[in-house]
Amino acid sequence: MNIQGWGMITKNMQNKRVTICACISRTFVDREKVAAIAVSLKMEGYDVSVEPDLCETIIRKAPEMHDIASGTIIACYPRAVRSCLDWMGLKNDRIFDIRNSSCEEILGGFDISYDAESGGRSEEEEFAAEKNNMLGGLESFPAKTGADAWNPVIDKERCTDCGKCHDFCLFGVYTMENKRVKVTNPRNCKNNCPACARMCPNRAIIFPKYEKSPINGGLVDEEIFNPEEMNRMYRERLRMRLQQRKMNVPLWKK
Repeated sequence: MNIQGWGMITKNMQNKRVTICACISRTFVDREKVAAIAVSLKMEGYDVSVEPDLCETIIRKAPEMHDIASGTIIACYPRAVRSCLDWMGLKNDRIFDIRNSSCEEILGGFDISYDAESGGRSEEEEFAAEKNNMLGGLESFPAKTGADAWNPVIDKERCTDCGKCHDFCLFGVYTMENKRVKVTNPRNCKNNCPACARMCPNRAIIFPKYEKSPINGGLVDEEIFNPEEMNRMYRERLRMRLQQRKMNVPLWKK
């Protein structure tokens, strides 16, 4: 199996809450897949909710995140989701990767068989009707235009608090507190700019909405960064910050 997640879930598990991220502002997640998985789980008695954008819910520090973190999460790369939750002080290892795993693989983790026609069930008509209803509900989510929840999170298992991300960022996203790097102002981040992640020597900076690994939290390197080029950019950025300070120019809008 190619699935990234955790071990087999039994149908007798006490917590049957499942949250699925539809990533409505991007095109990473197939809505047909979201609907098929959600309906299959509901028909097996799971309490399923679909979040339009889990990153947005997290960046708002929504109170419901505590309940979401207590159940199973079906979203993007588990490393990215864990780092997002860690930013809120939450923990969860019950995570499935909907971006890169099939319906069969994810539902197999719940001990549910699946096929594309009926969801692996004899009630084909019921499944099809519920799936169409679910797709209609997904279509009703408001489309996010302009800047969406684009922000970095830090994989603390990899981070050495070297501060390069803090030094490189011009927008006040990061702060250094007691020699530890923190994402303090995530909404200051420039949309679709993952440059600080390229500076990180340990690839600890994650942008869940980025297209390619390792920046999006994936474990396979789909992008290779030239160390000499990254060092050159880092030195140039430090000179820029020094010049701004000398000219008393704010580094970001308050």
